[in-house]
Amino acid sequence: MARMQVSKDLIFMGADLLRPRMTVEQEKMKSRFPNFQFYAQNGRVNSVKGYLETSYNNSYYVKILISSNYPYDMPKIELPYTSIDSACPHIYTNDRLCVMKSDQWTTTYSIAFMVGKTAVWLNKYDSWKRKGKIRWPGNDQHR
Repeated sequence: MARMQVSKDLIFMGADLLRPRMTVEQEKMKSRFPNFQFYAQNGRVNSVKGYLETSYNNSYYVKILISSNYPYDMPKIELPYTSIDSACPHIYTNDRLCVMKSDQWTTTYSIAFMVGKTAVWLNKYDSWKRKGKIRWPGNDQHR
């Protein structure tokens, strides 16, 4: 399995590990993606929502679902107001985005990391559509 290059401000390390997880998550998100908001139900964060704009000037509303087993479960990513082209090679059958393989997920990654992965995915998606839906840009990984 190839290792991913990850910006250190998007992962949990050092002093981050000694503080409450969601406090650090919110700080990381505010630093990189200030327009994203955390939503909780019954005292537990269950989603993060916000907008991302691609280099093609398309804006997407992103919803990241956080399970009760987070950070041991990888967050799930949806675009609630966007119909993803069914020919897209990097979506799951439930229209959730496949931004990375589940076996690549580690508890050191943050929700802000997933927003960054989503931004990359959206730019690739826009490029793929503009270039005739022939080949997904970048290195292709099969699920």
